[in-house]
Amino acid sequence: MAEVRLIRNLKGILYFLDTPLLDFEIRDRELIKAVDLNEGRLFPPELAVWGISYMNINRFFKRRTMREGCMFYREHLRAIGMERFDFDEYIRKNNGNNNIDNYWVKFPDFGARCFRDIAEHTGGTARQ
Repeated sequence: MAEVRLIRNLKGILYFLDTPLLDFEIRDRELIKAVDLNEGRLFPPELAVWGISYMNINRFFKRRTMREGCMFYREHLRAIGMERFDFDEYIRKNNGNNNIDNYWVKFPDFGARCFRDIAEHTGGTARQ
C-alpha cells in the first residue's frame, strides 16, 4: 500500500542557506500561516511559480523525499531512526533538506539552527 505523503502538522521557517524565506504553519492539513520573509526571492519552483498554498508546500516537500520502493528505502528510514514512514517526522528529521540543494527548515523546537548544522551533519539533523 502506498504511503500517504500529506503534511498533517508542521511549523517552521523555510530557509535558503541562512536566508529566511517563509514562516509557515500547517495544522490538520491546512495552511494557517504563511508569511513571506524575502519578497518571494529565492523561493523553490513549487512556490515561486504556483504560489504559496498547502498543496504547493506539500509538493515541495514530497519532491524532497525518497520514493517508496527505491533501493535501500527501508535502510534509509532505519538510518534516520524511523521504522515506518511518517511524512511530518521525515521532514523534521531531515530539517526539510534533501542533501542536494540549500533549502531547509528551521523548527522552533527541533533540529538544525543554521545551514552550517545541515552541512556538517550528513544524513540527519544537528540537534535532536
